[in-house]
Amino acid sequence: MFTELENAFEAIAEAMQHAARDCSASTASAEAERHGLIEQGDGKPSQLHVWERSEGGKTLRFRWRWYDQSKAFSIQPDMNILSLELREADALLRSTEERYED
Repeated sequence: MFTELENAFEAIAEAMQHAARDCSASTASAEAERHGLIEQGDGKPSQLHVWERSEGGKTLRFRWRWYDQSKAFSIQPDMNILSLELREADALLRSTEERYED
């Protein structure tokens, strides 16, 4: 039997697959918020966005980060990395990652 955080992990992981296919992190971040994950940080624009929810000693963390792949004389698309972790204290219980370029 899955806990609520494990059910949220499954739903967000599926949304991450859709987000990667659609080249838009908004699908996954909306699903994370729907499952009670709260965006961390100070609200300033950043290349790293983190949503978290903790319950019963476990933490579910969704991250979206991006970076510019361009080099001198070579314009490249940005790389977007969506990652999801379920942890209990320092132990990693489950994780998944999706990537896309835009």
